[in-house]
Amino acid sequence: MQKTQRMLMSLGKLVSSIRSRSMGQSELALRTGVGRNTISSIENGRPVNAETLFKVLEQLDLIDDLQQLVDQMVQEQGSALSRKSRKVVQELDNDF
Repeated sequence: MQKTQRMLMSLGKLVSSIRSRSMGQSELALRTGVGRNTISSIENGRPVNAETLFKVLEQLDLIDDLQQLVDQMVQEQGSALSRKSRKVVQELDNDF
C-alpha cells in the first residue's frame, strides 16, 4: 500500500472513530457543509478535496494537532535551510 493511501485510510479511521462517539455521518456533513457521501468517502479512505478534509478535521477538533505538527516540521526545515550562492557567470571578452 502506498503512503498516500495509507494516510487516507488512517485519517478515515480516526475521523470515523471520533465522529461516531457524538454524531452520525449526516450530522457531521451538515455541520461541515458537505454531503454525507463525502463523509463516507473520508471514512473509507477515498481521496477528497484537501479543504473538505480540513473542515472535517476542524469540526472534530483534530486540526490543531495536525497544525502543530506541520508548524514544528516547518520550523525544523527553516532552521536547516541555507541559501545557496549563485554561480558567477563568466563574461566573454569582446576581443574577436
